[in-house]
Amino acid sequence: MFLFQTLLPLFGQTILPVFLVVAGGFVLARRIAVDTRSIGRVVFYLFTPSLVFRSLYSVEVGYAVLGRVALLAGVTSVLMGLMGWLLAGKLDRRRRAALALTAGMSNNGNMGLPISLFALGESGLALATVYYVASSFLGNTLGVLVASSGNAPWRQALGRSLKAPVLYSALLGLALNLGQIQLPVGLFRAIDLMANAAIGAMLVLLGVLLTTAPIGERQALLTRGVLLRLLGGPLAALLLCLLLGIGGLERNVIVLQAAMPTAVMTTVLATEYDTAPRFVATMVFFTTLISMATLSVILWLIL
Repeated sequence: MFLFQTLLPLFGQTILPVFLVVAGGFVLARRIAVDTRSIGRVVFYLFTPSLVFRSLYSVEVGYAVLGRVALLAGVTSVLMGLMGWLLAGKLDRRRRAALALTAGMSNNGNMGLPISLFALGESGLALATVYYVASSFLGNTLGVLVASSGNAPWRQALGRSLKAPVLYSALLGLALNLGQIQLPVGLFRAIDLMANAAIGAMLVLLGVLLTTAPIGERQALLTRGVLLRLLGGPLAALLLCLLLGIGGLERNVIVLQAAMPTAVMTTVLATEYDTAPRFVATMVFFTTLISMATLSVILWLIL
């Protein structure tokens, strides 16, 4: 009873607001046609880069900390991907690649950023942004290679990732922060307006995209994949933090981000390269749904 009384307020204040917005997008897409491609492009090219820039431009955390967060994001993602590949056992390469994708790529943008903000404040959001940038870069490079089972040209994958505006907005924000260069008030306010729109738009888009998941399809790998993504991710991150002596806010952000459900981006990659797309879409849906409970518990443990 005590645990329930503790978890309920935590869930209501940090997790529930996020899922209510996701649910709003889900219901909207069920009732009217929603152009996800257009919304996605606005979020990708304007809102998210603005949020990343503002977070890193304003952050007051040491750069050594930011470097460690980026490193841990990369190591955790790669480690989880390898575990997914190995745990798939003797299944065909498409399903092994699908489990590696869904285990290694977590939803650090749509869900990781708002939950980190609500639970850990602006400093937590800044560190979560660094984690998101690092994991997003890996998803657009190694993720492409995994999805294509090693058949995609490395240069093509790398070139695609280098076109992502999030990477450059992160570098620019850090550079201006390091150089203590102040933006004109009018320019910063414009960026601030777009940054404020990012989280709501990402969550609505997630809800819309979840309407396409084949939730009625049963998959033999589903239980294994859900456990690996939602429990294996934060456990691996925690062990890495303990090994490296990382604690405090830095550890909390890393563990929380590693506990996020499977990234929606995996469905794009799986569809493009025919990597068991129905299984991947089902993983996105169920890990997102079940994460309401697992994230509440993890927040209770780290806060």
